[in-house]
Amino acid sequence: MIRWTGIWVGLLAVLLVLTACGNGDANTTAPAATVGDPERGREIWDDGGGVITGECSRCHSLDGSEEVAASYRAPTWQGISGRAGDRVPGLSAEEYLRESIVDPAAYIVEGYSGSIMQRYKLLLSDEDIDNLVAFLLTL
Repeated sequence: MIRWTGIWVGLLAVLLVLTACGNGDANTTAPAATVGDPERGREIWDDGGGVITGECSRCHSLDGSEEVAASYRAPTWQGISGRAGDRVPGLSAEEYLRESIVDPAAYIVEGYSGSIMQRYKLLLSDEDIDNLVAFLLTL
């Protein structure tokens, strides 16, 4: 009897440890830790931050409005940190946002056409992209 009790106690301990560790699912809507500076990312969004011409705010809104300029129409960034992790299976919010900046044609949101952002991957440094992603994760 003692032998079986020891086995059950051991199994219970293993189950408790596994439960405490969580399921390890990387595809969550919680913002991922990032190394970027969200304030600098906001500057890039606002006016290009001295890095790019054609700042993000020309096409994307932060307030949920659908159209920012008559000639450009892009999805709003309002609440993007909560939606980004659900856009593409297997990508975290941070990974999705980074991919959307570096390769905007990889996933196009339904109802929108291709992107003029193709050139930004050539103009933005890795640090600029980190900063922009950090800003987007605050929205």
